[in-house]
Amino acid sequence: MKMKSNVRVVSLLALLGAGVVMAQAAKSTAPTQEQMQKAKAAMMEDRKQMMAEAKAVDSDASALMTSVKGMQGAEVKALEAQVAKLQSDIKVLNAHLAQTPKYFDNPVSNNRP
Repeated sequence: MKMKSNVRVVSLLALLGAGVVMAQAAKSTAPTQEQMQKAKAAMMEDRKQMMAEAKAVDSDASALMTSVKGMQGAEVKALEAQVAKLQSDIKVLNAHLAQTPKYFDNPVSNNRP
C-alpha cells in the first residue's frame, strides 16, 4: 500500500514539474534587438578580459620556460615538457579568442535550440 502512495506522490510531482516547464516555455519570447545588443556587449567584454588574462598567463609561462631552460636534471626535462605543453595550449586559446564571434551577428541560426 505504501508503494502505491509513493508512486502517486512521484507522479503528481512529475506532472506539476512538467506544468511549470510548459508554462515557462509558453511565456518565452524572442529576444529584442536591445537585449541582443546588451548580451553582445557583455560577451565582447568577457572576451576582451579573457584575452588579457591569457596574454598574462602566456607571459608568465614564457618567463617560467626561460627559468627552466637554465636548470639541469631529469626532473627539469619533465617540467620543461609541461611548460611547453602549457605554452602550446595558451597559443590555441589565444587563436580561438582572436576569432571574431559570429553568434550574435545572425540571431536566427540552425545551431540554436
